[in-house]
Amino acid sequence: MNERFTVQLSTALAFGPTGIIWAFLPIHLRSLHASYFLISLVPLVPAVETIALSPFWGGILDKTGKSHNILLLSFLAQAVGFSTFPLLSNPEGFVIVVSLIGLFSSSFIPVYAAMATVASPQYGRAIGRFWVSASLGYASVTLLGGFLYQYFQVNYLFILGALYAFSGFLVILFAPSDALTLTKSLERPRGYWGLLRQRKIALLCLLSVAVLVSASAFNSFFTVYLVNILNGSKLVAGLAATATTILGALAYRYVGPLNDRIGRKPVFLFGAAGYAAYYTILYFVTNITVVTILWVLPIYPLAQSASAAFMSDYTSAADRGKGLGLLESALSLGGGLGPLAGGLIADAAQLQAVIVFSLAIALATAVSSQLLLKESPRTTIATSIRTNP
Repeated sequence: MNERFTVQLSTALAFGPTGIIWAFLPIHLRSLHASYFLISLVPLVPAVETIALSPFWGGILDKTGKSHNILLLSFLAQAVGFSTFPLLSNPEGFVIVVSLIGLFSSSFIPVYAAMATVASPQYGRAIGRFWVSASLGYASVTLLGGFLYQYFQVNYLFILGALYAFSGFLVILFAPSDALTLTKSLERPRGYWGLLRQRKIALLCLLSVAVLVSASAFNSFFTVYLVNILNGSKLVAGLAATATTILGALAYRYVGPLNDRIGRKPVFLFGAAGYAAYYTILYFVTNITVVTILWVLPIYPLAQSASAAFMSDYTSAADRGKGLGLLESALSLGGGLGPLAGGLIADAAQLQAVIVFSLAIALATAVSSQLLLKESPRTTIATSIRTNP
């Protein structure tokens, strides 16, 4: 099997089951009479684990280069976790299993992103290719899952997730180990604290937290909003989740290189401003078709690809895994705090109030990004080319 195809296929299989957790599990938990707060724990608990463990997995990758072994373990944990879902009958059990899966799936982004950027000095384009594969995996599951969840029992949805995870395990197992192994850099690493002491890295992480809080506070409950508030169908929810990831994959295809052409800062700003515009319109519109179209617009690739390209600029090859792990921790912190805040606001008021909260955070992020983010002179790229011929 071609090395690049192996990486792309395994990336898609790794991120596919995530579509079930994000798009459909909140609806299922709500049908089991779970509170919005409990539903918010589905993204929050794995986010907390990712905050702690993404740098850990990135550090192991930098030290050993053995992404093959890390991925095998992570796919196996994901497969076992999804296989237990059909046995559960209470919301708390689902949260516990999701949290156990997250202990290992937190390795996926730092490992795959590091593999992409080490192999190519065009960090924006490399990150774009990585997210295209991840988005296509997510989209395929939400498309199939939407039909399964609409017309069959929910257990078929969980079996689909298990099949993706087991398939990913087999792809990694039978792939040549050198196809998924990184050469250790001879550069001297700075370590986690050395990276965070750099003002530009600390600010990037802080702004990444903010943009993900804005994105996830309401969007984590969007399928619940669509089905329970606007009376949309589960199939429409699945199709919407599929559409947003397909469009996201297409967007990454062009946004990645855009980071290299016009710079990381403009792309990041477009993402933050895009969320501000999205929530402004969403507050005044309740038509199901219009709301769904708004939700599927690919805004997240802008900020996400730009932040990863920024971090790749700011770090050497010796610290790439740790740097991207720290960034993923920041993104996960935002992705966890957002749903937590959204769940608390929705329980105290209503889901529409969460839209206002997300809008305020998006506006604050856009202004702060304009004032604080600085482009790198790209010396890191030149160094990477010399040390990684």
